[in-house]
Amino acid sequence: QYSEMNLQEKVYVHTDRELYLAGEILWFKLYNVNTVSNRSIDFSKVAYVEIIDKNLKPVLQAKIAIDNGSGSGSLYLPVSLSSGNYQFRAYTSWMKNFSPDFYFEKNIKLVNTLTKPEKKQALNEELNYDIQFFPEGGNMVESLPAKLAFRAIDSQGKGIDFQGTLVDENNNRLLSFKPLRFGIGSFVFTPESDKSYKVLIEIPGSKTIVKDLPAAKTGYVLQLENAGKEQVKVKIQANEGSSNQHLVLFVHTRQNNKLSESITLNGGKAEILIEKNKLSEGISQFTLFNTSGKALAERLYFIRPASQLNLEIKADKSAYLTRKKVSLELLSKDEKGLDIDADASVSVFASSIGGSDEADIFNYLWLKSDLKGNIESPGYYLKNRDAVADEALDNLMLTHGWRRFVWHDVISKKTPAFGFIPEIDGHIIHGRIIDTRTQAPANNILAYLSLPGKKLHLYGARSNSSGLVSFHTRDIYGPSELVAQTDTRQDSTYKIDILSPFSKEYSSTKQPELILNEDIRKQLFTQSLSSQVQNVYSSNKLRTFYPALVDSSAFYLKPDKTYLLDNFVRFTTMEEVLREYVVEVPVTRQRDDFSVWVTVRPHLTDIPKSVKPLIILDGVPIFDSGNKIIKYDPKKVRSLDVVAQKYFLGVLNFEGILNFTTYKGNLPDFQLDSRATITDYEGLQLKREFYTPVYETASQTESRLPDFRNVLYWSPDIKINSDGKKIISFYTSDQENNYTIMLQGISSSGKAGSASLNIEVRK
Repeated sequence: QYSEMNLQEKVYVHTDRELYLAGEILWFKLYNVNTVSNRSIDFSKVAYVEIIDKNLKPVLQAKIAIDNGSGSGSLYLPVSLSSGNYQFRAYTSWMKNFSPDFYFEKNIKLVNTLTKPEKKQALNEELNYDIQFFPEGGNMVESLPAKLAFRAIDSQGKGIDFQGTLVDENNNRLLSFKPLRFGIGSFVFTPESDKSYKVLIEIPGSKTIVKDLPAAKTGYVLQLENAGKEQVKVKIQANEGSSNQHLVLFVHTRQNNKLSESITLNGGKAEILIEKNKLSEGISQFTLFNTSGKALAERLYFIRPASQLNLEIKADKSAYLTRKKVSLELLSKDEKGLDIDADASVSVFASSIGGSDEADIFNYLWLKSDLKGNIESPGYYLKNRDAVADEALDNLMLTHGWRRFVWHDVISKKTPAFGFIPEIDGHIIHGRIIDTRTQAPANNILAYLSLPGKKLHLYGARSNSSGLVSFHTRDIYGPSELVAQTDTRQDSTYKIDILSPFSKEYSSTKQPELILNEDIRKQLFTQSLSSQVQNVYSSNKLRTFYPALVDSSAFYLKPDKTYLLDNFVRFTTMEEVLREYVVEVPVTRQRDDFSVWVTVRPHLTDIPKSVKPLIILDGVPIFDSGNKIIKYDPKKVRSLDVVAQKYFLGVLNFEGILNFTTYKGNLPDFQLDSRATITDYEGLQLKREFYTPVYETASQTESRLPDFRNVLYWSPDIKINSDGKKIISFYTSDQENNYTIMLQGISSSGKAGSASLNIEVRK
């Protein structure tokens, strides 16, 4: 029940590469899947992407439209950015209800060759290492042997090699230990009551680091070990004072119930065997409960997935001349070798600016997305199946926590309170209404949001007790100007602040310092020169965006009458225009106070009556009786739509509508009410066109315009049909280099995979 009420998404992002120069474009493809099944999910329609600096400050942000679990975009990396490691992260509005540790994150290396590198301050050597210990099951328990796992990483997030010694409070040496892989390992240890323990960490070239172990407690030990290839042995032990209880072992895989077993301890011990085929692929969570529903111990266990999307890249050659066509055949098969569909993305980039296995969608969805913290070389654990890799994988489960929920919330059947609603139909713009007299939130106030322009955007929302309003928008792309206001005729003391939709929570993952070796530095010089040449000769082509495909009709669809003012005599005042030929709009005047009405007939048999309409100028509601529009210059107005009937738009309703549209569409020379909130706003990102020249003819090939592309090809929208084949092609540039082709994708059944191929380009 809890799982059904807590649908969870996870996002994976394929970037075109890992290393960028300031002034280049970062391209990305976004995959949104159901956490339980890894299948693409048609739930959220908007994703938020950010690039975060080392101070956890966003330097770039964008809103990306998602359709059927897929979206794509690009980010121009300005030359104002300094060199360093940046964090690229992505999430949906719904994901903000859960821990930021489960947002998508990856490290992006950025180098600014136009500025001097910052001087790094020398840090305390001991502070450069993060060393932690993790008792199996959760706690060290007095007088019971258990596995104690450890993880030691440096400032780059990489595992370190060391020699460890366990000693008691009298400095008696008890045992020695060292990491197995990536700074992670484990040893078996029985803590005695009333004793304290510490470890001595000897790192080559560094001084010895001393760490205290967590104190031993009264409680339970939950141990897992393989019993052959088909079974898992579960060992439960309790020390004195805790050994006479009835317990329950509950096992689930990604919130799918797999096993619930009642256990009675005999002499403080119990063992059970579980068939592995009862578990699902991926991470399973073993939790030990008492009969009151309290979680006593917990352990993660991983079964490597057998179901995988097997992608393959076939090139017509292994080496190409410059400015020549490359044809690739992309193949997609399941684990049985049968053809299968795939939604995929392809990048072809200079190998010197390459990638790593952390960018693999298969590794991320099955392993990295469900574990907190950084995982060094996640591909190692999934590709290797020997005894050492099995032990290393189990150590990884011991040292990385998995928590997408709190057990107390599940057991108590508490209805979750979500602070962020899912954007299942489009981008939601949030705001807060305050009373300017008291600065307090305003409750139950009707608010209007509009965008000046020829395309009519009008949205309404009513504030809650916290003053919050949510405008459910559609088709707002690119930079826009928002006008948020209340009806000043009756709500004259209120002001609306537009809130940022980006998350203010950050994960516990630390960004390492950027370290570049000499080989990379030489390659960066060439890359920098190439990038500058491209920006000089192809700058306009790099700034080409596809137009957004949106419905251009007004929200009221077809008006009752449309007046094109150029078809009539051009009068000098709006009063004359309305009185002379807009018969549906009577105008009344009392001294200098005008009122504009609209004549409606609710039913054919009813007597016509005049009602107060909503007056709109270039998409923005005008809240007064009609004085402002009467005094407006009619020569600036191109057309007038008249809706002579009652109309409902969400929480808004109007007796009638008068929509004035100017030639320029930007309210020229019109002064909006000073209480309206006018703000620049970036809507959903427009898709940038990836520039790739064509060299089909001799004249094109012999063109003297330089082509210094480092990224030869990028396509986020590769659709491989059920026949498992797709042909793509592109042209090489003038750059002699080795290039990597990276293909990543996911099938409709949730199978993920990737493939890579290297080609050479020479003159």
